[in-house]
Amino acid sequence: MKKLLVYMENEEFVIERVNEFNHAIKRFFISENGLFEGLEAYKPVMSEYDIQVSDELWTKVINFLNSKEFQD
Repeated sequence: MKKLLVYMENEEFVIERVNEFNHAIKRFFISENGLFEGLEAYKPVMSEYDIQVSDELWTKVINFLNSKEFQD
């Protein structure tokens, strides 16, 4: 199964995409808004991914994914 891992690394936000062949690509973001824009890019295919979010970002990411801006 494909995964999206969302976490912090070296004080930067990270979205790590792992495909079905276990190959990973990381994208780094310096701001929370950048992270949300990065997540927005996955909106059309979000249902194809198992989303795993670190404890420290869980609330922010869940609130964003449930927000009106993301749902529109």
